[in-house]
Amino acid sequence: ELNVRSFLQQRGKVNRGIRETILKEPYRFLAYNNGISATAEEIQTERTPDGDLVIQSIKGLQVVNGGQTVASINRAKRIDKCGHLEKLAVQTKISVVNTDLLEELVPKISRYSNTQNTVNEADFASNDPFHISIEKLSNSIWAPGEQTRWFYERARGQYEVARNRVA
Repeated sequence: ELNVRSFLQQRGKVNRGIRETILKEPYRFLAYNNGISATAEEIQTERTPDGDLVIQSIKGLQVVNGGQTVASINRAKRIDKCGHLEKLAVQTKISVVNTDLLEELVPKISRYSNTQNTVNEADFASNDPFHISIEKLSNSIWAPGEQTRWFYERARGQYEVARNRVA
């Protein structure tokens, strides 16, 4: 109940992409998916003979970010009858939160994990060979008057980073 959205179905391209990865490329799920952020009131762990730490029980588990991921996996099992879910690896961050702080902390965890800087569609083109070539040219060709060089901002924010590095 602490997640900010219900399952958005398969209408959007993000959820369709999650479903396609689950069904067709489950071995790439960890690389493509942002995973799940959850809170719990209590976690009991145990060491295996190999030395790995495993969860024995969780009390008060709440998904606060990653509900679309959880719902997409559930849909793949129930509706798509996906038989290879054991091939999925999903990164999960679980924050143990004292019961007295749940109402204060969980909304903040949800807000902060859901409001990081957005990557725009244009940002993905920044590593295109064309833009890399233009950037190399801008670093090697003098501007008129030969007092300075051109600056080509291939990636958003690159100019400010370069300015701050010089300052």
